[in-house]
Amino acid sequence: MEQQPQFESNGVSNITPIEVVEHINELINKSNDVSISNNLITVLATREKLRKLKANEIKFSQPVLRQGENAVIFPHTINVIQGQAGVHKSRLAENICAAFLKQHNCCNELLGFNRINFDATHTVVYVDTERNLSEQLPYALQSIQIKAGFERTDHPSNFEYISLLEINRKERFAVLNEYLNHIKKRTASPLFIVLDVSTDCIEDFNKTDKSMELIDLMNIAINEHNVIFLCLIHENPKSDKARGHFGTELMNKASTVMQVGFEKDANQNDTDIIRVKYLKCRSTARHTPFYIKYSNEVKGLILADASEVTGVMNSRKRKASNDDMIEFIEMYLGDGASLTRVEFLEKLSKDFKASQRTIESRIAEIMNTENEIFNSKGEACKLSKETKEKTVYYKLIPYETL
Repeated sequence: MEQQPQFESNGVSNITPIEVVEHINELINKSNDVSISNNLITVLATREKLRKLKANEIKFSQPVLRQGENAVIFPHTINVIQGQAGVHKSRLAENICAAFLKQHNCCNELLGFNRINFDATHTVVYVDTERNLSEQLPYALQSIQIKAGFERTDHPSNFEYISLLEINRKERFAVLNEYLNHIKKRTASPLFIVLDVSTDCIEDFNKTDKSMELIDLMNIAINEHNVIFLCLIHENPKSDKARGHFGTELMNKASTVMQVGFEKDANQNDTDIIRVKYLKCRSTARHTPFYIKYSNEVKGLILADASEVTGVMNSRKRKASNDDMIEFIEMYLGDGASLTRVEFLEKLSKDFKASQRTIESRIAEIMNTENEIFNSKGEACKLSKETKEKTVYYKLIPYETL
């Protein structure tokens, strides 16, 4: 029998207001059918809840975490950090966790991450699947505590953690489900749950049914409980696409998606500068990237100096590489806008200090290859060129609509 998500509910599915009961009785009387299913009761209860909410002014949730001035994490959401292996995804997540745990007297900058309401207390739940249990994971947990202003020997009451490394992959989803229910019963505080890495929490991330088990569990949790998820996921080699069918579905459901990767120099070699790019910001306009690097002195990530970032960018612009071009294409066309050929080439020529012939050649290469381009909604798109009344226009078209 397939394991189904069982994250225990105290939400909509348990609500049976008077209106729902009356409506069900009306259905029975009209149809002479007494076999009203639990699913119908759930749907009708949800309808009544929506009916009441629809009649009132909708107050949107305020963010719980910022990076600098940018609102990044919101309540009741699924969020993603994606990137190739070795780009410090877990260290970025550690800084976010530390921001949720940060004590009042702590002065650590944490890459600019800060809680909106410093008096609000989330329980951070870190679920690891990769690191060894003798050194790597204990050091990472220790690092989170120290960044948040605790001592190494402290055991903060709102910091929980487990490893699924020793659990058979086929059984990990069931164990994760059971553990989250266990934590939910132990605390009334909001949960911030990190899955590192999320694809290792299920049996097969390329199978639809196995992928949807975890997606469904997270959706149930964020809709019926005060829960936030942060999922770390690897990208396919030499691609910007998150791994497997699970990665595709995760992008669709996520509210904020951050992509982590090393910046390239003029020869397309990795530099020490790491770009954190927002592929998707459902609740806000898409934020501009920020830049970090690994510091041997602090044994962790720090914000990169602006002059270092500028140096790398200026060096690379002279080459007008496809990756750099894509970043500017997303900036100009990502919000659904279209530009004429003249406008488009003029903007890119100015940005890269290159001739329009060079820019048009790069655009042609991008259109003829499988480069990943995303719009402001985080949808994978194709760069399209079309002619209307003798004028050529460029725009991004989501692959799902083609």
